[in-house]
Parts: sequence; structure tokens; C-alpha cells
Amino acid sequence: MLFFAFCGYIVGCSGTDEKEEDPRRPSFAPIVGIDFYETRRSFDNGLAYDSIGFVQEAEWHVKFTREDAVQIYVPGSDSSFNFQITHDHDSFFHFARESWKVIDLHPDSIMLQRLSLDGLKVNKIRSNVYMRFYSKDYLQQLGTPLPELRKPRRRDTVFVQEMVARANRNLTDVDSSFSSKNYPKLISKSPILEVKQRQYDSLELVSQSSAYEYLYPEYDIVINNAYKDFYYTFSVLVGPDGTLRLGKFFVMPEFEESRRRVLSGIISVYLQNLLDIEPATTLGLPHNSVVYLRVRGRAEQT
Repeated sequence: MLFFAFCGYIVGCSGTDEKEEDPRRPSFAPIVGIDFYETRRSFDNGLAYDSIGFVQEAEWHVKFTREDAVQIYVPGSDSSFNFQITHDHDSFFHFARESWKVIDLHPDSIMLQRLSLDGLKVNKIRSNVYMRFYSKDYLQQLGTPLPELRKPRRRDTVFVQEMVARANRNLTDVDSSFSSKNYPKLISKSPILEVKQRQYDSLELVSQSSAYEYLYPEYDIVINNAYKDFYYTFSVLVGPDGTLRLGKFFVMPEFEESRRRVLSGIISVYLQNLLDIEPATTLGLPHNSVVYLRVRGRAEQT
């Protein structure tokens, strides 16, 4: 999602004098009062997925209430937020604390490009997300349900199949793994093992994408009655069959092998046996994916 860490914020600066008419500036007047629903969000290569598993999802419902104001609805609800639109130059605008380029604008459809700025300059590499909207009337004419239009396309499916195949060929390689919104789930099946997934609140997500939670899923695990007291942080690869494999950890080079043996032992003795493990899936395909663990051992009290 692009937005709701920014609700209530109105961008108040502009790079041009609004009194000077820019002939290249598109007018929102023809679409004022029209409900538009996002039907497709993708990268500039036309895909909704990238190589690490991040997915662009169409979910916005917007209405331009005036030439200089837009109403954006909270996905899945009737709640909405109003934002002032500030013209920058040409077809560039600011609203909802983001910068945008209007690619096309018609009463039936609009397309916006989300811009990433470095100071006053557009970062062309990162400005690679495009959002297509259809009007409510046009959707009714099409006769295709909105959820159907928002589904992944054939190209997305083929790409995901390729990424899943790569991840599952390289079960010990973190860099070949594939993240998913349906990330691995770890559930304790023993009273001596406590598992808690880290949840991010809205304040934490202000400084990072809401996708962080599924791209880097984190779990805190406590092992009671362990062989000794310990605390380790490391990543684990969760295979398509639920098998756990040691991922990455950080330690001085001279201690790497001994730490590897210890962590591998914790995985094989405790985690693999005491957890119900659900692998990641994307478009129904199970695949190798990474989770990040903080594991504390508490020795049995005598």
C-alpha cells in the first residue's frame, strides 16, 4: 500500500505559481465527482511482482471532488480522507504526501505514475509504479467484476512460477528465496515452546513500507527447559515441504563454524520438532522463503 501512514497530511508546497497557466497541465475538471476504482497496479515492466516477492496490488478508490482536491477511500471500507492537490509543473502533482505524474486522464479512465523524488529531482529508477483506474460507469459497461479485473494476469503467473522454481532449486540460498504475502507460519505444538510473531503498528510503518511485514517476517521464540540459557538471532529458510534450514547469522569469522553447529542443532532438535510449520505460498504455489528469528533458551530450573 502506498498510503495510509500519510492520512491527514496535506502537502503545502508547489514548485510553480498556480496563477500562471501551464498549457501542459492536465485539468481535473472533466472528472470531478466521478468515482474511480483502481484496476491494475504494476511496475514499468508490466508485472505486478518483483524478483524478491513484493507485489503491487490495486486497491484504491478515489474521487476528485474539486479541481484541486481528491477524496481517497480506505481500502475495504466507506471511510475516506481528503487531500489538497498541488500542481508542480507540466503534468506533475502532489497529493496524499506523494508525487505523481498524470499519464492519461479521461472520464472513463485515468493512469497515474507514482514518482520518487531525490530532493527536487525525479529518481527515474524508483519512479516505476503505474496505477490504472476505471470510472464506476465504465466498469458497469464492461460488465466484468472489479475483483476479477484486479486478479494477477497471465504474465504475473508465469513470472511467479519462474521465481518459485528458482527458490525451490536453491533451498539453502537465502538470495534465491522468494517472499510472499502468504509468508511462512510458525505455530508451537509443545508447551515448552512459545512463539510470537512481531506485529508492526501504524507508527512503526510510517517510516517504512507496509510490505516490510511480509517481506521480512519476524518471530520471537522462547524454548523453556532448554539445555542452557542462550539468545540468538538468525534467519531460517522454510522449504516448500516445511523443512527448516539455517539461513544467515552474524558472528566473528573465527566463531562462525561453532555458531553454525549450535544454530543447526537448535533448528533440528527444537524448532523442527516442536513447531507446526506452514510454508509460504504465492498464487497457490508453495516455495522456499525466509523468516527472521530471535530465539531465547531458558535452562530448566533445578
